[in-house]
Amino acid sequence: MNLPRLLLIEWKKFSPNLTFRTMVVLYVASFTLLLSLARLVGSNLKLSANGQSYSPTVELFTYPKNWQLMAWIGSWPNMALLGFLGLFMITLEFSNKTLRQSVIFGLTRKEVVVAKLAWVTMLALAATVFYLVLGMIGGPADGTGMGLPSAVGLSAFFLQAVGYLLLGTLAGLLIRQTALATLLYLAYVMFLESVARWIIYFAVAKTRLLLFLPEQVLGALTPLPVPTSVGAMTRGWGLPLSPMEASLMALLYVALFVVVFSNRILKSDI
Repeated sequence: MNLPRLLLIEWKKFSPNLTFRTMVVLYVASFTLLLSLARLVGSNLKLSANGQSYSPTVELFTYPKNWQLMAWIGSWPNMALLGFLGLFMITLEFSNKTLRQSVIFGLTRKEVVVAKLAWVTMLALAATVFYLVLGMIGGPADGTGMGLPSAVGLSAFFLQAVGYLLLGTLAGLLIRQTALATLLYLAYVMFLESVARWIIYFAVAKTRLLLFLPEQVLGALTPLPVPTSVGAMTRGWGLPLSPMEASLMALLYVALFVVVFSNRILKSDI
């Protein structure tokens, strides 16, 4: 199995596509603009106490919390844009019948699965590299102690990117219509899971297990680097997910997504 050849096939499929290129540009632009906006607001936010002015957010823009803040900011384009990108690419394959053509022209179904998973991995890796480069170019707001993110932080960002790409891919694979799949995917990650979680919490059982649902787990990989305040979503459910819990559950979900995706490609009509 020639992995570079499979990746080249995927690149040739999607790189000329205007929507694909637009989504890549939007990802880069939105991540950069959101970070710039956060820095602008954070640097100008001042509070007064006992006749003295101070900035309550200044620590978020200094090393090492600047990397944690960047990862949290990046979680939004990861959720919306990477998830949609995964969804769009697989529905485009069904629309153009390129999955079927790949098998007809000599690829095995197993090679199709490997190509798709390798392509998702490369896109997630590219997003992670951009996160790293953007942080190194911008640096902390005070210009001191830039440093680098921890290996754990980089791994969490990469895992989140893979998770959202696969979640979007599964939505597109199961529904196969771009518009409907997009509507359901965005509805799920933005509010349906949260609404369902609250309904179950109040109507069925008040349990911390509700924090282990897919979108909650993926979001918990890159939490906002401030203490949880009164009124946060996890109030009354015990402590929020720890980094270890979030990472282990995210790995389990990614493995589940891979199994479901592989099974559908290997056994269903493409």
